[in-house]
Amino acid sequence: MCGYAGYINLSKNSSDDFNKIIKSMNDTIYHRGPDAEGFFKDIENQIFIGHRRLSIIDLSPSGIQPFHSQSGRHVIAFNGEIYNYLDLKNQIKGIEWKSTTDTEVLIESIEQFGIDKTLEEVDGMFSFALWDKKLKKLILCRDRAGEKPLYYGKINNNFLFGSELKAISKHPRFSKQINTEILDKYFQHGYIPTPFSIYKNIFKLSPGCYLEVDLGNLKSGKNEFKEKQYWSFKDVAQKAIKNHKELEESEYISTLDSLLNKSVRKQMVSDVPLGAFLSGGIDSSLISSIMQNNSSNPVKTFTIGFTEADFDEAPFAKKIANHIGSDHTEYYCSIKDAINIIPNLTKMYDEPFADSSQIPTYLLSKITKQHVTVSLSGDAGDELFYGYSRYNITTKINGYLRLMPKNVRILTLKIFNKTPKNIQLNVAKILLNLFSSYLSKQHDEKSVLKRINDLMSISSDENLYRQVVSIWDKNSLVLNDSNIEKTFVDSNFLPSNEFGLKKFMTSFDVTSYLNDDILVKVDRASMAVSLESRIPLLSKRVMEFSMVIPDKYKYKNGTNKWILQQVLKKYVPSDLFNRPKMGFGIPINSWIRNELNDWTLDLLNEKKIKEQGILNFDVLQNKYNEHMEGIKSNEYYLWPVLIFQQWMEGLE
Repeated sequence: MCGYAGYINLSKNSSDDFNKIIKSMNDTIYHRGPDAEGFFKDIENQIFIGHRRLSIIDLSPSGIQPFHSQSGRHVIAFNGEIYNYLDLKNQIKGIEWKSTTDTEVLIESIEQFGIDKTLEEVDGMFSFALWDKKLKKLILCRDRAGEKPLYYGKINNNFLFGSELKAISKHPRFSKQINTEILDKYFQHGYIPTPFSIYKNIFKLSPGCYLEVDLGNLKSGKNEFKEKQYWSFKDVAQKAIKNHKELEESEYISTLDSLLNKSVRKQMVSDVPLGAFLSGGIDSSLISSIMQNNSSNPVKTFTIGFTEADFDEAPFAKKIANHIGSDHTEYYCSIKDAINIIPNLTKMYDEPFADSSQIPTYLLSKITKQHVTVSLSGDAGDELFYGYSRYNITTKINGYLRLMPKNVRILTLKIFNKTPKNIQLNVAKILLNLFSSYLSKQHDEKSVLKRINDLMSISSDENLYRQVVSIWDKNSLVLNDSNIEKTFVDSNFLPSNEFGLKKFMTSFDVTSYLNDDILVKVDRASMAVSLESRIPLLSKRVMEFSMVIPDKYKYKNGTNKWILQQVLKKYVPSDLFNRPKMGFGIPINSWIRNELNDWTLDLLNEKKIKEQGILNFDVLQNKYNEHMEGIKSNEYYLWPVLIFQQWMEGLE
C-alpha cells in the first residue's frame, strides 16, 4: 500500500525547480508510505513522478518505486495489492526477477501481454501511473470497485496526477478554483461523485477505467481526456444474469462460502502482521471467522466501542471474538476522542466528505495500527447482498405508487392539496408511522407533505430511489446553482425496467455510494495512520458471483443479507449475530446541540455564509433552529453543511 504524485510540465520556458516541486508533492502523502520514497524524472519529456512506500510484500529495498521494467521501457508508480500476482507470475516468461513484489509482476505483465490483457487477469485493489518511454504515453489506471484513489487534471500548462488531492494541490501552478457546479450533488449525497472533484479541471479516475495521456496531444493543447472502461459492473452483471443457469439454494450458499474463503486466503498473504476489523455485525463477523478458520494462530481482531448504548456494538463483537478464538482488542471512544478529530477531517479527506462514520473509522484504524499493518474488513456486504433497510422502504413505497398510474397520481395529488390543512397533516402523521424506520429522524408532518408531492409526481423507479437516498433536495440549498447532471453512476446502473428495482438499487450503490463514500472513508482513514485495509468481498470472483445470486436469497423471510447469514452460520451460532443492524455511527444529533454547538454556530455564522455567496442562509437557519428546539433531528442536513464550511475555512 502506497501513494504517489506526479506531473508533466508543458511550459517551454519554465523556471520551476522540478526536483523541489515533486519532492514537496510527495511529502504531502508521507502517511500513505512512511517506509521509503523514490523518484523518477524524464527531463527530455518533462515528466516527474514521486512515490511513497508502505512495505507489505518484500520488505527489502528491491521493492522501492517508481519501478522500472527489465527492458527499461516502462516505469510504474503503484498503490495497492495484486492478490493473484503469484498466478500471474507463472504466466510471464523470460524474466530474471529482481524482487518478490506484486509491483514487478504487474509491470512485466503489462510489458509482455499489454494493458488490456493484464487488467482482464488481475484481481486486486490498486491504482497506478505507468510511463511508456517508447510511445511517450502516461497510463493512469484504477481497480474495478474503486478501492484505491487517483486524481488527475490539466491546470496552467501542467498535467497533474496523484493518489490524493493534497499532493496535486501542492504544485505551485495549481489553482484552487471551487467547482461550484458539483455542490448540489455534494449536498444531496454527502460526497462529491465520480468523476468530479471539488476543484475545477481536476477529476477522479472512474473505477474499472484507465486513461491514456499522449504527450503529443498534451503539448498540442488537448484538454479533454476520455477514460477507457476495462470492467463495468453493469456490463458484467447483464451478461452474467442473462447467461446464468439458476442453482439450488444450497449451491449458492456453498459456492459463496468457497469464494469467500479463497478471497480471504489470498488477502491474508503479507510479510507484515495483519488482523481484522470486527464490529460484531454480519459482514465483519463473517470475514473474521473465515480468517480464523484459515489460520493456525489466533487472528488479531479490533473493535471500537462507545459509551452511548445506541451506538455501541463492542459487546456483540466481543462475543464473536470469544467464539472464534481471536486475539481481540477493543477500545472505547470518548466524546473527547471523537471531537478532537473533527478539526482534521477536511485535511484528511481533502474535499468535503460528510459521512460521520469517518470519525470512528479513523479511531478504529488508529488503534489497529498499533498492533498490525494490514487489516481486513467486511465492507461492501450491504451493497452487494441487499443489506440496507432503505431497499425495503423503497420497494414498499414503489409498491404503493404502482397501484395507480402517474396521471391518476397527479390528479389525486391536485385533489389532496385542495383538502383542508388539518386533513393533510393527519395523512402525513399516518405516513410517518407507516414509514417510521425511514422518516422519523428527519421529518415532521410538514416535510412529509412535501415528500408526498414529490413521490406522487415521481417519473421512474430510479428517480424514486434517488430521492430516498438524497439528503438535501435538489436546488434547495445552493444559490445560483448550475447543477451537473451526469456522473459515473448515471451510465453504470442496471435499469430497473429490465432487471427490477432491487438490482437497480444495489447497482446504483455499488457504483456510487460504495465507490464515492464507503471506499473513500476507509482508504483515507486507514492510510492516515499508514494502515492497509483490504476488502475480501470486493474480489473479482465474489463481486461477479454476487450479481447472479437471485434476489430471493439476498432478502428472504424478512431478512436482509440472508445468504451471507447462511454462510456465517457455518462458523458462528445465529444467536450471536441475529439482531437489528446498527450501522457505524456516532451521536452527531446530541453533539450539535451540546459539545459541538459553539463550533456549529461559528461555521453557520450569518455574515460568513452571506459573504461566501454559496449557500442559502435562511434555509440553513431554519434547519438549525428546528434542531436546537427539538422540533426535528436535522443532523443529516447540518453535518454536510458543517463539513463544507470547515473545508472552506481551510481553503488557502
